[in-house]
Amino acid sequence: MPTILVVDDDQQVRLWLRQLLEAKGHTIEEAGDGYAALTYLERAEPALVVLDLFMPNVEGLEIILHLRTSARPLKVLAISGNPLPAFDACVVAKVFGACDALAKPFDAPTFLNHVDTLLAHS
Repeated sequence: MPTILVVDDDQQVRLWLRQLLEAKGHTIEEAGDGYAALTYLERAEPALVVLDLFMPNVEGLEIILHLRTSARPLKVLAISGNPLPAFDACVVAKVFGACDALAKPFDAPTFLNHVDTLLAHS
């Protein structure tokens, strides 16, 4: 099964997503912040990056821009708790280059459906 990188500063969210994805047979790598994600992405090429948009230090939108300007663009599923009510982070993430986006909170079937759809379009 493909490797998926889960990037979120909330350890509970990472654990929940890991459990969902491993139950479907995926190999999971985790990063707790943007720096760790970029370091991982320098040496590996996961089939999908599940990426929180709002994190300390390097935010998800910066990572999306970095990936879109690199020689090897990767599939990104952006996730966001959207702390700014007038700002639709999911729409902005798609404009920046995310393949898909989900607003938190989301349920397991919805999340897994988005993952399956993205992985099916290789």
